[in-house]
Amino acid sequence: MQVQTLQIYSTITGSPPNNDGPWIDISNLVNLSVQINSYVAGSTDIEVSNDPNVMIDGAGIGAPSAASVLSQFLSMPGNLSTQPPNPALITSQLPATTFYVKTTFITKWGETSASAESSLAVTAGNYLYVAAPVPTVAQAPFVTGYNVYVGLSSGAEVLQTAPPYSPQRLIDGIGSVNVLGGGTVNLGANQSTRFAITGALPILQPGFAMVNGFQQTQWVPPSADQSGGTGSGISVSNGAGLSTLTPDENMAVAVFISGGNLMWSPSNMTWRYLRVTHGGANTTAWLEGQRG
Repeated sequence: MQVQTLQIYSTITGSPPNNDGPWIDISNLVNLSVQINSYVAGSTDIEVSNDPNVMIDGAGIGAPSAASVLSQFLSMPGNLSTQPPNPALITSQLPATTFYVKTTFITKWGETSASAESSLAVTAGNYLYVAAPVPTVAQAPFVTGYNVYVGLSSGAEVLQTAPPYSPQRLIDGIGSVNVLGGGTVNLGANQSTRFAITGALPILQPGFAMVNGFQQTQWVPPSADQSGGTGSGISVSNGAGLSTLTPDENMAVAVFISGGNLMWSPSNMTWRYLRVTHGGANTTAWLEGQRG
């Protein structure tokens, strides 16, 4: 078995955020101990967690890094009117409008703050198209969707998508279609059907097309980033600090204290992640473990 030694905490070269060290994946270790030098009595602690998303550390992932890329497209004749004379080919009756747009990312925990604003003067009869915001490499693992906010004046954007917005994967079919129970039905002139598809085909343009015009939903973008998780684990000392645990070789978790240094050593492990928290000005911590 391979022995691993890793420095997992230091406030000498610069304090980690909130004096909490980074989460360390310990799932590949069969045993471990943590040595903490210059701990703070009643404060320095260890947190553990099995949450696979705990490494987001509670911080929001941040808004889309760029303003939305906007374009417009012409309404294509071919929709059948529901008003007499029927059928009659119709086109969009939307007036010329300047739209102002912001986007946000959606995560499993919530929604980011909005991107910078962009605007586009859309010609009468055309539809607004908003390209999907592109997450950074760091954001991508946490993004599950996005929302589009549109306004008729700068700074007045309201929600146009139903959260969370996930572009549908649909294709149009012509000719004949299979029907339930067997057989086929031939489609007539100007008729088509739509088929849902799954992961086999990529979405080349997974943007948002505002084909129903502007909707005054009154739902504005979040004023603060709400996309982060809890980012916290369970304190092994119930929040009292490691130094409050009584050293006892018969304990399931042994704690040894010598001067200003401390060693924490569990006899067995059921956790996936670990971190040291609430260090002092000179606190350092080292993880020593044995790989399985």
